[in-house]
Amino acid sequence: MTGLFKSSRRKLDAQALYRKLFHTLQVPRDARIYVGLSGGLDSVVLLHVLAELRRCTDISLTALHAHHGIHPNADEWQGFCGGLCAAWSVGFKTRKLDVGATRGEGLEASARKARYRWCLSMLQTTDYLLLAHHRDDQAETLLLNLLRGAGVRGLSGMSPVSEFEQRIIVRPLLDYDRRQLRAYAEAHELQWIEDASNRDIAYSRNYLRHQVVPLLQQRWPSVNDVLADTSGRMRRTQLLLEEVATADLQLTEQQVLDAVTGTGYRLNLSALYDLSDGRMANLVTAWLRQTGFSPPSQRQLQQVTGVLIRRRTPTNAIIRWPGAELRKYDDWLYALQPLPRRIEPEARIWDIEQPLTVPELNLTIAAIPARGAGLARSRIKAPLIVKWRHGGERCLVARRAHHKKLKKLLQEHRVPPWVRERIPLLYIEDEIAAVADYWYCAPFAAAPDEPGMAIEIRALQAHL
Repeated sequence: MTGLFKSSRRKLDAQALYRKLFHTLQVPRDARIYVGLSGGLDSVVLLHVLAELRRCTDISLTALHAHHGIHPNADEWQGFCGGLCAAWSVGFKTRKLDVGATRGEGLEASARKARYRWCLSMLQTTDYLLLAHHRDDQAETLLLNLLRGAGVRGLSGMSPVSEFEQRIIVRPLLDYDRRQLRAYAEAHELQWIEDASNRDIAYSRNYLRHQVVPLLQQRWPSVNDVLADTSGRMRRTQLLLEEVATADLQLTEQQVLDAVTGTGYRLNLSALYDLSDGRMANLVTAWLRQTGFSPPSQRQLQQVTGVLIRRRTPTNAIIRWPGAELRKYDDWLYALQPLPRRIEPEARIWDIEQPLTVPELNLTIAAIPARGAGLARSRIKAPLIVKWRHGGERCLVARRAHHKKLKKLLQEHRVPPWVRERIPLLYIEDEIAAVADYWYCAPFAAAPDEPGMAIEIRALQAHL
């Protein structure tokens, strides 16, 4: 061994964790702390060290145990964790979760998501959730993500401090490896649960842990230290990429879409075309995450930057992936929840006093009392008829001199092509009275200071 890799051997004890939590990670000394407790070695060690810390701090300590009901010994594990907390005078909360595999993920992944959701739901925004992930977990995470083709974000691994849904998650043991945790447990004569499924190499993480990593360690004994350090460098790189994306997004305009256009957002590209493809991809990825959409695959992202954005693409060009689609019109990039395939809703009779829902287009049409705006109340003699475009419609927009074809109006106002087929047209006695909430047509538009009903179109379902 040449000594190329140097292993980290920090001692784990209450004093070291005190410095880590309250100095390095800046957790308040009087914080209310919750600990994810499975009953395994890692979480038992973390809970014990924290219990020891209470001798010199005012922390409030509560353990959270999720009963998944998947393993035949789940009831026994719940009892073990409850007994442990009683012996150490630690608060204990547990819940049996309803877990089932969902499309695209297995039972283990579904259980993990359910566990996180429940644990985070127990916290206030000023509380802290501590998890017992350690250095070996970090190395395995990097290898797994590398083999799955992850980018910088995926190779960043787990952060010592992260935030999710305004809840703070802290992983104070990332500087320690599994052997150090076991040594601590044995020195303090701790007991823990050994889950036999953790040795099942049918699971990718277990395969790496028991087959691949030991082989690497024969050649490079400190490989886990090196991989964990690499995750740290990738995390710093990711932070830099996010800073660049934030600066680039400040160069342009972003808007929330109206309900007729679709549920989502749009980004103006006119000031961004000089960015390199890599920087454009970084910006688009950050924008999608910021607006609540998952980003596309790397191949699709290349299509977004190299084809959808750069080239003169047809106005019906779409890049889709689960839960999202990107479209471009003029110099705007649109991120939307997937729109339904072309639908021609049937005409509807609308009592303007009550909202009208159009579920196939995810729309609700309502009328709001207004003065000098909307449809004149005096001209609404009967229920309105709601129809959709078929071609050839005309409208004399209020206070304009000439009728115009609706097609021409939509083109002049740069309404995206996919929106034009979704626009509800409001008829009174076979004449167009309003084009959604875009235009009101003479002679039905309210005059200045005349009582009117303004049309309001909302999305049936809120974004994400």
